[in-house]
Amino acid sequence: MSRDNRPRALDIALRAGLSTSTVDRVLNGRGRVSTKAVQLVMQAQSELEQPASSPADTIEIILPLNAGNSTRYLGAFFRLAGQKNGVSVKVNWVDRMIPAALSAALLETIERCPRGVAFQALDDPLVHEAVAALRSKGVRLTTIVSDLTGEGVGYVGMDNRAAGRTAALLMGNYCAGKGTIAVVWSGQLSRAHEERESGFRALMRAEFPSMLVKDVNSGNDQPDENFRLIRELLTSDTSIAGVYCVGAGPSSIVDAAKATGQINRIKIFAHNLTHVTRAHLLDSEIDVVIHQNMHEIANRALAELLSDEPIGRIAVATHIITRENALHHLDLNAISDWLE
Repeated sequence: MSRDNRPRALDIALRAGLSTSTVDRVLNGRGRVSTKAVQLVMQAQSELEQPASSPADTIEIILPLNAGNSTRYLGAFFRLAGQKNGVSVKVNWVDRMIPAALSAALLETIERCPRGVAFQALDDPLVHEAVAALRSKGVRLTTIVSDLTGEGVGYVGMDNRAAGRTAALLMGNYCAGKGTIAVVWSGQLSRAHEERESGFRALMRAEFPSMLVKDVNSGNDQPDENFRLIRELLTSDTSIAGVYCVGAGPSSIVDAAKATGQINRIKIFAHNLTHVTRAHLLDSEIDVVIHQNMHEIANRALAELLSDEPIGRIAVATHIITRENALHHLDLNAISDWLE
């Protein structure tokens, strides 16, 4: 989409039922706005950016709201992939880590009869029930980034268990096999997080048995909670040698390490290269980022949904990013207009 064809703030405001000043704050990150306002603006922007098309020509994407920059990139890459393939892509944003919201969003797509649906899954009975309803209607489905257990739908994303094991292998060596490692995650609703954590713990137990792995439940990836918990942990436990963040909010962990004067002592590992985590890498505030290419995920998931063949399970590569190779990844020029 060219800059001249981007929806105006006024158009977005009218469609979302909000003031232009609220829309401006959301689009430009100025001041505080409610989660609901952000959701309305992003939904209206997505709808205005897509050309009119019949439901049978539409692919719907369901992603969690306020889940970090990598998820924003994923939505933009899907819209770009739709433009390149001549198909309308509708990105729907739902409250993160709330199964009822994801289930409702999935069920709503039945009324619109899209050609296919890709969604970031939560492993919960409500979501399984919604998936069964869509499958009974013949809707093509694939999960992205985080999978579902035993549903027989497609999946496009990295092997999360292998990613966790990779993080453990690196962390154990970075810390010379000594100390305690804190794992920050948000529970088993996200199968991706669960698999990363279990893979990490399994390899640490096998390869670095003298190291202790301590869980830190961050409460649905909330940055403020991450900061509070890690600051308290680093203050009370001097054995902490590293922190592995399996989900969103690594900046809050960096902030907690700075607040306790330990930013140069502990090792911090995170997931997904963004402009924020890249800056932390270059400043030596994060040591390693475990990355999956969102551009590739969008392209391959869309290809699966547009194909007439049975939807498969596609594992994209797991990339290890450090400050030394960070500048050779994450070219956002292709989606700069889709993000703004």
